[in-house]
Amino acid sequence: MTNETHSPDSIAVAERVRELMSRHGIGKRQQTTELCRILDLSFSQGHRKLRGNSPWTLSQIKKVAEVYGEPAAQLFGAQSLDPGMVGAIAQEAVFCIGAIELPCTAWVGAALEPGSRPDFVAYSKLGQWRVARHDGALYQSAYEVHKIEIYPRRAETDKPTIAVVDDDHASADNLRDYLERSGFAAVAIYGLAAFAEQLQTQVFDGIVIDWLFGSQTSAAAIRAVRASENPDAPIFVLTGELLTGKASESEISQVIRNYDVACYEKPARMAILVADLSKRLNRP
Repeated sequence: MTNETHSPDSIAVAERVRELMSRHGIGKRQQTTELCRILDLSFSQGHRKLRGNSPWTLSQIKKVAEVYGEPAAQLFGAQSLDPGMVGAIAQEAVFCIGAIELPCTAWVGAALEPGSRPDFVAYSKLGQWRVARHDGALYQSAYEVHKIEIYPRRAETDKPTIAVVDDDHASADNLRDYLERSGFAAVAIYGLAAFAEQLQTQVFDGIVIDWLFGSQTSAAAIRAVRASENPDAPIFVLTGELLTGKASESEISQVIRNYDVACYEKPARMAILVADLSKRLNRP
């Protein structure tokens, strides 16, 4: 899974959202959960937004501001950064480049004065703001545009992120591919050490983990998930060694009781596993 870049604007908005939540009594450890509730995001996506790793849409910013009864403009901070933008208002718009139309956020300023020739203009058509390069054409009620932001599309942004942990590369890859075909963003992690390292920097919405890794079990890794930023992530333990006696039934039973995990025998019935995972994540 590729790392997302840190946009300065996304980082600044995320910082202001965290400050807003703190002012309203939302503790740091509750802020991601609160944002997920407001914007209907998965935990991993809410976490990325609050770190500034994921772009904010205008509607998301407005929705957060509305919930707390504060003006959305303060979450942008753009007016204080650029004196030329005083009075400009952020609007969801369509950026028109020839036959191409791209969703964007445009900072729309004052109505055009006769004879003025800004680089870009905004005008309303059928209730929608449209932005185009000023080519001398006369628009009905056109406005000056101070800033345009176009965000790249990211198909995975609203998908829950699932960690598949196994030291058998083929097994991990097969399950990862099945999860991705089923509408999840999945990452294959080969071994307990690699998973422990990933947990330091990444949050997962769910974990599917093998039980035995050589002479070790995944019990310590499961405890680490329950102590992580997303302690309620559903965990599924896979094992194919119960019948051989290599896996201890009593140890697995204890982990199930203590850490609320589900256990599936290998080879896992993938459709049933995905159905259970979807239900626990409240996905259709």
